[in-house]
Amino acid sequence: MEVDAGRAGGGPVTPQAPGTSDRTRVRLNIGLYAVALVCVAAIGLLGSHIWGKVDGSGGFWDHAADVVRDPTADAGSRAGERIGDATVEALPAAGSEEQERTAGVIEAATRMSNAFLNVRYDDVEASAEAVKGLATGAFLQQYEKSTKGLETVAKRARSIQTSEVLWAGVVAVDDDSATVIVASSGTVSNKTTDSRAVPRNYRLQLSLMLQDGEWLTNDLQFVA
Repeated sequence: MEVDAGRAGGGPVTPQAPGTSDRTRVRLNIGLYAVALVCVAAIGLLGSHIWGKVDGSGGFWDHAADVVRDPTADAGSRAGERIGDATVEALPAAGSEEQERTAGVIEAATRMSNAFLNVRYDDVEASAEAVKGLATGAFLQQYEKSTKGLETVAKRARSIQTSEVLWAGVVAVDDDSATVIVASSGTVSNKTTDSRAVPRNYRLQLSLMLQDGEWLTNDLQFVA
């Protein structure tokens, strides 16, 4: 399976109530998601524009490593250190409630990303049900409308996509809403790849809402 960027180069999006613009954006994302199942070659030509390059020379993935590294590991030893005109200060640890909320948000975003990006043409229904169980609002409505088309395209192209979340970072969070960026890596194979597994890396921005004690995705976009 192959996906396209719904909003290349865009910054973080503040969660909004479902509206016309939300439905249009979600419809576009899901539409591109289905069409791209059979467009590996064409989308590959746009890869350097849509997705950051992953090449061992540093850059994005080096920063990703910084995100997941425990910042408290050396905070105490560097407190008071001068860096240019600034002084390193040790910050107090977040409260247990905030830590639990952040952990819950990251777990929910990771589960949705894995459900959304792992799809087999011979078991699309299972993937679709997993996504719908973790979705709400405009995203759920449009995904439900697109499921049949996605199933048809995936089976026609004999598409298989596997993906694993590498890291996730919270952009913003409050008592009942959050925005999370997720990076994943995996492979896609279909008729246009002669059934060969081709590496694919994705970055997603998810907006989540807390409903009945559960964090659910109400918007999902591919970002560069």
